Amino acid sequence: MKTLTWHGSTGAELAELLIQAKLEESAAVSGATVYRLMHGGVEKIAISLSDGQVLIIQPEGVNQPRRRRLEPQAPDDPSAVKKPSPG
Repeated sequence: MKTLTWHGSTGAELAELLIQAKLEESAAVSGATVYRLMHGGVEKIAISLSDGQVLIIQPEGVNQPRRRRLEPQAPDDPSAVKKPSPG
């Protein structure tokens, strides 16, 4: 199973997502509406709560490049560092 991420959203963002995405299915559950969407080849779940809050759930890493910052490592022996030759 993929790791999931979620974020709180607004009704305006949900409305935009519903315009851009393909709605696979939706259902009303105890005052909330659950949407299963396909957006840019990625499946997403949106939950619209009765108080106007929205929760959007998607697989981790979507729209977030996974990058590591690599720091140059200092050599253990400073005399091992090559110095540029003049010329």
